[in-house]
Amino acid sequence: MDSRRRTLASEGPLGNALPPTSIPIPSSAMKKPAMSRLGNSRMSLAPSSSIGGPASRMSSVSGATVGVSHSSSDGPGAGAGAGAGASGMRRSTIQPGRNEGVMMSASRGDGGIYGRTPQTTRSIPGSVRRNSVYTSGRPSLAPVMHSSGVRDNRPIRSEAFRVASAKNIEGFLRLNRCSIAITSKFWTGGAATRDVHDILKWLINEFIDPGFQWGKKFEDDCVQILKDLRYPAVDTISKTSLTTAGSGANWPNLLAMMNWLVELCKALEQWKDPELSTDPVMFSAKELDINNPAFEDRLMWDFASATYTLWYYDGIESYPEEVQELEEAYDRLAQESFDASENLETEVQKRTLELKQLQAQEPPLKKLEEEYMQLMGDKTKFIAFLELHKNKADKIRQGIDKAKALMADQENQIAAARAELVDIETAVAAQNLSPDEVQRMNHERETLSRSLDDLRGKIAEARQFAYDQEMLVTKSMDRFEQLLADYTALGHQIGVIRPLSEGPTLGPGDVDYSVDVDLGLEDLHDVQGQGKNMRQVIWPALQAYGETFRKQMVEMENGNIALDDENDRLGQKVERQKEEAANLEMRLRVVREQAEEAKHGGHDTDDNQRLDAETAETNETVTKLETEVRAMSNQSQQSVLKTQSELESTKIALTPLALLLCPSVLILRRFKELRHKTALLQDSVLKQLTSHIDVIIKAKEHTANSLRGVRSFAEAR
Repeated sequence: MDSRRRTLASEGPLGNALPPTSIPIPSSAMKKPAMSRLGNSRMSLAPSSSIGGPASRMSSVSGATVGVSHSSSDGPGAGAGAGAGASGMRRSTIQPGRNEGVMMSASRGDGGIYGRTPQTTRSIPGSVRRNSVYTSGRPSLAPVMHSSGVRDNRPIRSEAFRVASAKNIEGFLRLNRCSIAITSKFWTGGAATRDVHDILKWLINEFIDPGFQWGKKFEDDCVQILKDLRYPAVDTISKTSLTTAGSGANWPNLLAMMNWLVELCKALEQWKDPELSTDPVMFSAKELDINNPAFEDRLMWDFASATYTLWYYDGIESYPEEVQELEEAYDRLAQESFDASENLETEVQKRTLELKQLQAQEPPLKKLEEEYMQLMGDKTKFIAFLELHKNKADKIRQGIDKAKALMADQENQIAAARAELVDIETAVAAQNLSPDEVQRMNHERETLSRSLDDLRGKIAEARQFAYDQEMLVTKSMDRFEQLLADYTALGHQIGVIRPLSEGPTLGPGDVDYSVDVDLGLEDLHDVQGQGKNMRQVIWPALQAYGETFRKQMVEMENGNIALDDENDRLGQKVERQKEEAANLEMRLRVVREQAEEAKHGGHDTDDNQRLDAETAETNETVTKLETEVRAMSNQSQQSVLKTQSELESTKIALTPLALLLCPSVLILRRFKELRHKTALLQDSVLKQLTSHIDVIIKAKEHTANSLRGVRSFAEAR
């Protein structure tokens, strides 16, 4: 057997899924070994991932991703590792979502030698193994594609980091029963170079690469292994630092490197644990979830491996059991897809129904727009409210500044008084006083102290009273501002106060009714002058102005009474005219009866003459009635026009000031009642006149027709 280290290639598509096999190598799969430039060179550090097999070994890229480093070669069977050929790519066993090239053994660890046959490296004879073509003495490690000069961001020189690293390494060594004797001085910088080399060899041989054949120079092998494992801070580890490991400049870097190797070993142990690992290479196809992305690839690999074994050993070319298992697996996969499709269809129906419901309802955007408009209106109101209170706050600040200035003056006066008191006390102390004088002065002092206490109490009461008065004044000022605003608005409404755009103009009676008072002034003479002007000028002028409207109101009431009397007289007159119209109707009825009798009876000339006389009399009566009706109509129209003119004059006379100073509700009510009565009277008079005129016209037409009939009848007889 070849004495060199065998490449730890994976034994399946995603690792050592199958147990070691001793399948003989087909002659077609045999490859000629390449000539090695170096003799006894070392193969690559590719981890084996068999379940229950030998310990697998992983490489780490920047401490984040655990991958498999395969040997590099010059043939088509190069593995997809971290230094495979010139590509420099690697396959990560922690990426189950990567499916490309799973069944192609040319990209797998076991296809690097035999193509697409599921061979295991343990049964490969040494004569078949390929030697490295690289000059580094490591036949399977291609130049890794990592950047040089990566900065180590760990605080390797801090005391806390070194203590934590030492505890981690020592605990791992004790847990795994390392036989290397380590003293306490080893972790404090007094480490022997031989002990460091022994620990590194133990970690690599026991966990990372069992059976590794070390060369003559440990430093060269160690540096190359760190490069193969892609240690992030490999530039900090040199051959010199490995030779002088205990020096103060090299020990922190070596301690950090050993801590990194320990963490790598821990991660490798967890990756090999079936209960902790989630790598699909650690499970068979039956154990994988059906939704796993690597399920189909693993299924096909298991099927191909099983059928190939049967074909190669037993020559069987029919595989009903394997095909049945494969069909059952794909049936489960199809059923899962069908169930997912049904769920999606149900979900689509639900979402379609929800969409129709949303489209049928009123769009919520309209409601939101209305709410937005309302909120914007509220915002405008709040802004105006804030501006008002800002103005008030500015006035209050001005008052506070004035109060502070007054307080500063008072404090200066108090300081001057205290200085004067000190001078007086000094002068008194310089005098020689008798005990009686001292007693008398003490008594006076006590009296003055009590007086001062009383004064302090009175001052506190005065301050409280001043505060209450200030609050009362503030409320009164607010109420005065409101009343002033109402007064100004009413003044503009009744016309006694002109707008500012028209310039300063006087109101009725040559009086300026505008009031402009600034209550924030310190000098109250202007406020008192405005108050005196309001009491002595504006108020009497308003009283006189209102008195004129009161008189006009009395005159309007008298006119209303006269109008009521006139309306009553018109009503009585209309009643009399109704009675006269009734009498005329009776007379017309009598005339009609007489005409009927004349039509049936009389033939003599006397009757004709009498009939002509009655007809003439009737015509005169009708003419007289028409004249009276026309006169009554004219008189009624004149009365109505007069009433309307009086009402219009009353409306013109009632100005807003009269309504303000008089009982406006009563006046408006009486005015409306009067207008309503006048309208009703006008309508009733017009209706009555129209009805009377219609009756008279009909009576006249009927009488004329009757007379013509009688006359024609008489002429015919």
